[in-house]
Amino acid sequence: MRVAFATMGGQDRVDAHFGLAPAFAVYDVTPDNIRFTGMIHLPEQFSEDDKVEIRAETLRECAVVYCTQIGGPAAARLVQQKIHPLKVNASTLIEDELQRLHTLLKGNPPPWLRKRLAEEMKIKEETLECKCTRD
Repeated sequence: MRVAFATMGGQDRVDAHFGLAPAFAVYDVTPDNIRFTGMIHLPEQFSEDDKVEIRAETLRECAVVYCTQIGGPAAARLVQQKIHPLKVNASTLIEDELQRLHTLLKGNPPPWLRKRLAEEMKIKEETLECKCTRD
């Protein structure tokens, strides 16, 4: 599962509002592994609509986005894209949230997370079937 953390540019803390974050630290988290996949640096936008739309599109592969704050319309836009926004306290350590999510995935995830995991598994299976039929 891919997750992103709104940051002011660092990789260690969630320290940005979703709409104001100049960067997102992105990780892949599974029950077996946590892997940093990179930083997404965003250009400045001229309107509020641009900010939300560009961020939603840029983060479309993420299941969860952590941020310190997010407006209602932006949260609704993420949910429409099947991205779950999570608000955390400013300066929350990314490592702590990664470990919490990793532990959750190993155990009994909440229903919304189980649903997302099932969707991701279905997509992976369909992708493998397509590759097998082409070979």
